[in-house]
Amino acid sequence: MSSLHQQAGQRLPGKDVIFDPWQRRLTGSDIRVEEQGIQFTAQKVSVVLNYRHWWGAWFGENVESLSGIELDDVSIAIDPELIAFPLPKHFQRLSINRGRLSITGIDQPLSFDQLTLAKEKEEEGRIRIHSDNRDGESWSFSGIYEISKGLLDGEVRLVELPLSALVKTAPVEALVTLNNELSANDRFSGTVSATLSLSWDKLSGLTLKGNAEGQSGQLLLSGISADWQQWHLNNLQFHGNDPAQSTAELSVSGLDLRVPETLAGEFPVQLIPTLPAVITSLAINDSRLELASGYSPWIFENINGSADVISGKETDSRIYQFSAALANIGDLQLSGQLSGSGNDYAFQLNDARLTGPLKKYSAVVGYDMQGSQFDLSYNSQNHTGQLDISDWQAKKIADSLPVSSIHLLKALITDSSGRAAIPFSINPDKSRLPQRIYRAIEQHVMAISRAPFDYLSHTTGHALEPVLYHEAGNATLTKQSQKNLVNLQKALIERPELNVLIDVGVSESRDWPELSRYELEKALLELYAATSSVEPSEVITIPPGVRASLVEQMYLATRRHQKIPEVGEQSPGQRVQEAESWLLKNWPKTPDQLESLQKARYDYLKSETGTASGQIELQLSSGPDRKGGEPVSVLTLH
Repeated sequence: MSSLHQQAGQRLPGKDVIFDPWQRRLTGSDIRVEEQGIQFTAQKVSVVLNYRHWWGAWFGENVESLSGIELDDVSIAIDPELIAFPLPKHFQRLSINRGRLSITGIDQPLSFDQLTLAKEKEEEGRIRIHSDNRDGESWSFSGIYEISKGLLDGEVRLVELPLSALVKTAPVEALVTLNNELSANDRFSGTVSATLSLSWDKLSGLTLKGNAEGQSGQLLLSGISADWQQWHLNNLQFHGNDPAQSTAELSVSGLDLRVPETLAGEFPVQLIPTLPAVITSLAINDSRLELASGYSPWIFENINGSADVISGKETDSRIYQFSAALANIGDLQLSGQLSGSGNDYAFQLNDARLTGPLKKYSAVVGYDMQGSQFDLSYNSQNHTGQLDISDWQAKKIADSLPVSSIHLLKALITDSSGRAAIPFSINPDKSRLPQRIYRAIEQHVMAISRAPFDYLSHTTGHALEPVLYHEAGNATLTKQSQKNLVNLQKALIERPELNVLIDVGVSESRDWPELSRYELEKALLELYAATSSVEPSEVITIPPGVRASLVEQMYLATRRHQKIPEVGEQSPGQRVQEAESWLLKNWPKTPDQLESLQKARYDYLKSETGTASGQIELQLSSGPDRKGGEPVSVLTLH
């Protein structure tokens, strides 16, 4: 043994070391070797010592070479950064049967059935390495180690290797976030098959390139549950010295991901930023996502989509788009761009029903809208969206005070195409997105209910007022109200479900004076015709001087005890004006005058609204107070 140590440069400390000179075979058990960067123990070692002559073993001849080196049940530990293990100069080939290989940086030791090291005959300083394992965890490695360069190059093949064997390896930690030890309730199952090129040196560390794939498996971690049917990892490039610069393209099929309520966030958009940076491309097919939310979770089925990294001048961004069926609700389209800490996204929910987890948002202005069908869109960049209701299901909530009739709301919102659109904008606060959208829509509906004419003016582009102003004492409308009536008819064309009730009114304070003036002029005309011996119909106008005289006569005849002021006190014009004012103020009033005016206004409006008669209803106002206010007709939407 001493001679072998001197010649080979290695000592084999152990017990039961036996040398058979006839077979030239040295055997030993419980062998342990410790050198810089490497340790190994072997239950059994066998090596053949080759001499120049057959009798060399008896006479102490120097060993020329070693052959038939075999080790059984070996445990090897290597620190690649420290290794400086000189190979025996007589070494040609080493075979190790059954063992475990531990490498610094990989927590899980690798079991192997066979490990073979052989010097390259053609090139000095190169060792060919081959190792494989076929018992349960099938893997193999073939490569060459250049001693002078400290460079290892080769290929790793994994065949349905359990993922649990790789949980704490640096490549897996770079691909998924497993910063904590797996607890008793956590689980990581499944297999991986791969063909990877491997290179290692002290300067660059470990580099892996290639593709990998796996079949069905499961991950249970911190309340998150993930099951999958198949996955592929393409164009993997792992850099051990800088894992953050590693890249890979991942595709997953049949993923079933369940996220607890504490981690669910505000919507699936919050899951996008959690993707590891090394995943430059993600494709998901035929998958499912369940986000816990009280008694009714958000369930996304038939998920298909992708997320890709786009290189920019300053920072990279990730664009993504996904489609899914939101169970019991509708179809979802989601797209966006993630850049730095910003996540700009937009989604469209089509043919949706207000059911499932949305039921808690069904109460609107005193009505339960559960079961209504709608489309919903939202853009996070400008915090705006739109709700389009196609099928209204509304039930009055008991003990509530509705702000308005639900039928009126529907009529106000529904356009000529049958679409009921409610645009909204939300505040970017910290509450969950569905809650913010619900508040914004409810506030918008409340505003519509409280100021329907303002809403109608804004959405149709036709300025509207809730009243029509009549010319005092006349059936016709003022010019402004004539325009208001035209705009109303235009707005009704755009809102075919909306109806208007016009309360036709009169005003004693404004209409009576004009009616009195009409009656006075009529009486003066009849008086002039009688004094001029002509028919009233033949009189076109009364001469001013004659009219003034007739007014004074009518005043004196009506107020016999009164005297007209002396000429010195007032001018003739002033005297006529005073007489005419008194006559108008005291002209006898009859109820049928106002009723006739009201009926005239009714007939006028009916003729003016003929094209919209199906949506406009007229009625004579029966209000008890006609004394104050303007001569108006009031509009009521219903």
